[in-house]
Amino acid sequence: MSIKIGINGMGRIGKCVLLQLINDNSVKIGAINAVNLKLEELEDYLNYDSAHKTQKVQIEILNEDTFKIGRHEIKLLCNRDAEKLDWGDCDYLIDATGAFLTKDKCKLHNAKYVVMSAPPKDETETFIFGANHEKYNGEKIISGSSCTTNCMAPMVKLLRDNFEIKNCNFITIHSATASQYTIDVCKKTSRTNRSVINNIIPHSTGASKSIINIFPELEGKIYGTSVRVPTMNCSLLDFNVELEGENVSLDKIEELINNSELNGKVYGINNKNLVSTDFMSTRTPTIFDKKASMEMGPGKLKMLLWYDNEWSYSTQLIRLVKHMYHFNTMIKDKYNMKNLELTGKNVVARFDFNVAMNNGEIVDDFRIASAIPTIKYILSQNPNRLILTSHFGRPKNKETEFSLQFMIPILEKYLETTIDFLPEGLANNTIHKLNTGVYLLENLRYYTAETLYNPEETSDNNSVRIYRELGDVFIIDAFGCLHREHMSICDINYSGKEYGYGELIEKELVNLNTILSNKNEKVLGIIGGAKIQDKLPFIHKLRKIPNTRLFIAGGLAKHYEQYYDNVMVMRYGVGNYSMDDEPQELTLVDVKNSDANFYDISDINMQVLMEEVLKSDIIFWNGPLGVIEHEIYKKGSIRLATFLQNIKNKKIIIGGGETATLFNKDNNDIYVSTGGGALLDYIQNGTNMYGLKAFTKL
Repeated sequence: MSIKIGINGMGRIGKCVLLQLINDNSVKIGAINAVNLKLEELEDYLNYDSAHKTQKVQIEILNEDTFKIGRHEIKLLCNRDAEKLDWGDCDYLIDATGAFLTKDKCKLHNAKYVVMSAPPKDETETFIFGANHEKYNGEKIISGSSCTTNCMAPMVKLLRDNFEIKNCNFITIHSATASQYTIDVCKKTSRTNRSVINNIIPHSTGASKSIINIFPELEGKIYGTSVRVPTMNCSLLDFNVELEGENVSLDKIEELINNSELNGKVYGINNKNLVSTDFMSTRTPTIFDKKASMEMGPGKLKMLLWYDNEWSYSTQLIRLVKHMYHFNTMIKDKYNMKNLELTGKNVVARFDFNVAMNNGEIVDDFRIASAIPTIKYILSQNPNRLILTSHFGRPKNKETEFSLQFMIPILEKYLETTIDFLPEGLANNTIHKLNTGVYLLENLRYYTAETLYNPEETSDNNSVRIYRELGDVFIIDAFGCLHREHMSICDINYSGKEYGYGELIEKELVNLNTILSNKNEKVLGIIGGAKIQDKLPFIHKLRKIPNTRLFIAGGLAKHYEQYYDNVMVMRYGVGNYSMDDEPQELTLVDVKNSDANFYDISDINMQVLMEEVLKSDIIFWNGPLGVIEHEIYKKGSIRLATFLQNIKNKKIIIGGGETATLFNKDNNDIYVSTGGGALLDYIQNGTNMYGLKAFTKL
């Protein structure tokens, strides 16, 4: 299916976008709006350009307002009034006029999705391919920012992902634009009233504001300006940065670019003695000129970055539209189970029924209850059969205590239907026993192919072959397992079968994206538990989210050593030198050198934490404040859970695992995740986690 695109405005950017799309088979250009062009003038306008020497095009005029270029049948519109423009079936509109820079103005266009080609003048979300495009979450109106920001932002991302940025400044040496004058005029009060042919003209830039919009943690750390120079096209960014640490070098930057998956697409490297015109019509927005760059002392670099401010910027807008389409169609819609044909099919659905047990009794059936809506939906579509699959525990030799048979009466009660058990699991006999109806397969972890999955060896693996033969359509709704490279999670990439995700995964991602995409609301992250190495990357990612404060508690407080303005660490705790000793109040003064163990939060710090909760709009809690398995040292966690369940007008997200067991799952004001490790992985890596890659590939 082609992406149906419209282009509003045929100036420098609109023209470059159109020229790049003509031979792109993944898109269909439906309409362009050009108030100063007639149909008979269009061919010459596209074929003759002072900057870009492209392949000549031929235009066939079909009628008074429609023409054809290659495979594209395009309507030519001619109106400045957006409400009078008929974009037809163009789903995506690139507004290249620079006149529609607020959501209210863009809504006047009759298009599903609109991309501004300049920084917005309101709170419209800004996305740049190679910098933060993966955070796009279905927004209807977005900004692609400026050409300078599209050059700088990918480099900023590369640096912040690998170092700590202390400060940076830049000056963009920018070619002339259409808004400048060839001779001096008296129409302006700024220096842009002077001739661009004869002068270097100091000018303002919105790039620093745009960068802060994308990377809010850089506020107060990045400053920049611009000069316009008498060249027709291609610009140079003089980017100066100071990074934490002394092992920073130009060689290291080159290595990072070479190892990036976006090398050759977003990033480029120049090691030749080239000048600006040598970069004309390049599609790479961030070209690192290593020969022109320099090291200025420990952690200090001056980097010179080339970019074609017309052509590569237009390429970036096109990449952004393609990513939007990919998300809205290929991810959001195509793989949603509700867009799959299930009637009469043999469906296999993977869930996470790995519930906690105590003396043979289920401690909490929340994960089971969370799977029921998806199961009920599948059954409502009248499949020929439905096979439910899951793992349970960590069996080594198919011990009977890890059998899933105990789940049958529980599921039958929830679903009010008969369920047949398949005790032989991934065996040939299982295939022969299948008929119509609902089945539960034996524990997937009884089979080494599940946890030692290797896609390159699946053709010789009998267990994998049998799993594929169980159904025609495979649905995954085991959010808590998406971070594991297991057969039942990842094999859909290679099975050749239809597949999709269920309602639980959709709910989990929607709620977690509330945190990740936040800009204006105040977020409080409460991070507890004891596994410091697992939580450090997670904490590092969370603290960079705009308007976020973190409170570090539990065992993490003793070992956490990195301090930032928006990170608070529990200073007072309840504990002792041994968990078996009588608990007592201890003062946590020197976290690194203290010999004592702190097993729970103190009343003093609990009061501080509650005050932070009240000041926040969104509260995210992952990991207990103490040792939740110990009756004495779980009191702080219970107290916080009770407090959160009684406050109103807050968005509260509980991050699964042990913390989830403290909450009433019927409280509609609180979202309790089913994920533990999967939740940490998603916040750190987004759709790169194993179980989501299938839903994000083209």
